[in-house]
Amino acid sequence: MINSSPLITIYITNYNYGKYIQQAIESVLKQSFQDFEILIIDDGSTDNSKKIINQYLSYDKIKIIYQQNLGLTKSNNKALDLANGKYIMRLDADDILLENSLEIFINEFKKDSSLGMIFGNWYVIDEYNNIIFEQKRFDFENEVSLLDQPAHGACTMFKTEFLQELGGYDESLTRQDGYELWLRFIKRFKIKNVNQSIFKYRMHGENLTSNENKLLSTRSKILINHAKKYHELEKSVVIIPIRETYNKGIPFQKINNKTYLEHKIDFSLNCKNVSHVIISTIDPKIKDYISLKYNDKVEVYLRPKVYAHTTQPLQLTIDELLRESEVLLKSKYFFLLSVDLPLIEEFIINSSIGLMEIFNLHNIIGVKKEDTLYFKHSGHSLYCINNDFSGIQYEKEEVYTKIKGFNLINTKLYLESKKLFGDKIGHVMFDKISSLKVENEIDLKIVNCLQK
Repeated sequence: MINSSPLITIYITNYNYGKYIQQAIESVLKQSFQDFEILIIDDGSTDNSKKIINQYLSYDKIKIIYQQNLGLTKSNNKALDLANGKYIMRLDADDILLENSLEIFINEFKKDSSLGMIFGNWYVIDEYNNIIFEQKRFDFENEVSLLDQPAHGACTMFKTEFLQELGGYDESLTRQDGYELWLRFIKRFKIKNVNQSIFKYRMHGENLTSNENKLLSTRSKILINHAKKYHELEKSVVIIPIRETYNKGIPFQKINNKTYLEHKIDFSLNCKNVSHVIISTIDPKIKDYISLKYNDKVEVYLRPKVYAHTTQPLQLTIDELLRESEVLLKSKYFFLLSVDLPLIEEFIINSSIGLMEIFNLHNIIGVKKEDTLYFKHSGHSLYCINNDFSGIQYEKEEVYTKIKGFNLINTKLYLESKKLFGDKIGHVMFDKISSLKVENEIDLKIVNCLQK
């Protein structure tokens, strides 16, 4: 008999995952907690999915919806409209729910009626169900105050009423919908993570999250839109410090008949969320060259030659500019951008400003997440510092490489602390191309090839 008021709605979104979806469905049916309904939403699959799904037509707990391809976000909202459960959770058709998952989540909701979202850890598996590693999140209750790392988009359980109150998912997005929802949700409702793995996340070549550039670009739009909606978004100032003298070094190398310095200035001027560009140099010839080319579009300041030495802290230059430039002093934030990052994309600028506004940070640095193994010498042997080879990856032990020559700084907090890196540092992810730093002739050739 069909239960018209189940406690939980599990919905499975499917598009051409016929080879996996039966495992997903069966993983729900085998749950230790059985007060649920299953919504299977097939989003216009063209493989054998329908044949697999139709095997479940007679199951009382299961409702099947076939639709033309609408995409994940609209499918999420359709599930939200159809849900009868007090709680709702998405299971992707290529993933597998662990046997006690629903019971674990429901027990947590019963303990605290104010909770709106619960999420856990997960196993990463390959297309053959082999476990690659277990991903363990921070203990959010005791270890986390900066909520810039969202819950996984799948197998996170919500109180249905709260999700409906927020208006569901943003249908203008084709990816990163879970990230956008996270930003809205944490402003309004209480969240919790459980220190147990809830599902098996399948990693394969067809995953939606595999396109790095599109993912980061979409995340940037989410951050800026969220910052505009909930905060007073102000444009930032860009500082481009130059250590070299006129016609020397990387700033005066050329890409497509334009110097690296010109590229960096033009890029900064064309960024929608940048108001002013400031150049700091020791060479009067560079000042004349920029003033002639850009007139009053760019402020150029001469700094003492001693400040340009690599042994001198960059704070000396920043402090000098803050004394001289009223525009900089009045700015809410300022970027330090290096000329030798020629391929940086505007979405990185926008993401940084959005993150700064949303999370009230001291500064934002650019990073790449490292999966390279790093070793130290103990005096007796080398030992790995970022992998204990236990098959478990801890979020708190993940390693990031800082992108040199990129820093967004909160002006007010810098003036108070005089620290280039403050007490609350956020990060923006760089894609592989944007992170390319030019340090030698080979790098120059790579950039020229990419720009052709």
